[in-house]
Amino acid sequence: MEKLFKSLIIKYLNCSKLNFKLTHMLIYGKNAVFHAIVSNSRIKKVLIYENLKEKKRFIELCSAKNINYELVNKHKIEQIVNTDEHQGTIAYLEEELVVDVFENLRDFIESDRRMILILDRIQDPRNLGSIIRTSQILGVKNIVSTYNKSCKITPSVIKSSTGAIFYVKFSYYDNLNMVFKVLKENNIKIFVLERGGSFIEDVEILGKLALVVGSEHYGVRRKFIEMSDKIVSLRQNETTINSYNVSIAVGIALYVINTKP
Repeated sequence: MEKLFKSLIIKYLNCSKLNFKLTHMLIYGKNAVFHAIVSNSRIKKVLIYENLKEKKRFIELCSAKNINYELVNKHKIEQIVNTDEHQGTIAYLEEELVVDVFENLRDFIESDRRMILILDRIQDPRNLGSIIRTSQILGVKNIVSTYNKSCKITPSVIKSSTGAIFYVKFSYYDNLNMVFKVLKENNIKIFVLERGGSFIEDVEILGKLALVVGSEHYGVRRKFIEMSDKIVSLRQNETTINSYNVSIAVGIALYVINTKP
């Protein structure tokens, strides 16, 4: 496998590999800041609202991790983040939240984890954050997303993930052909979540797999569907609302796969 990775990296070195780093990001929200701290992420400073109910807990956490903190008034916080969703906490993050795609694939392949999630053009920050949150809860620790026409990791995404982003490996990479090649060379099946396939609860799953999910508006692109091993679908009643929210669909699919022996 070492030779496979090296040869593929050399072959595709100039084919849209992204060294996408997110450093010195400002994050906000109690859960996001809490998990940034307890996950040992590198944090330059934490700002805490002086009248926050959980003020003592955050002070103790920062002190235990040797993180600089400052008690500030609400006006200062809102000046910095320009939103009322801060929940009284801000952290200045000095951590790379996006890892190299080859490192991510290697981590999954060499692990005993069952599933990797691949996202094709997910565009809504709340959906992306919710997908990351649900994935982490259900044991999916490796996520690869296309970069172009896709939502980027932002403070809003981190808050929506409730800090789950700090416990997964997340990569951007547009050449999903390459990703599929690496996975297939390692005997990992590619399942696409789309309409018109086999109901996911009826599908036998043996070994590791990659679940590919597209945006609500566009779905998974045809060229990627054609490269997959199977299309799987979710059951739904005939109603005037004809599709699931993408984060809900991912949650259902991951749960069903997780419950399979």
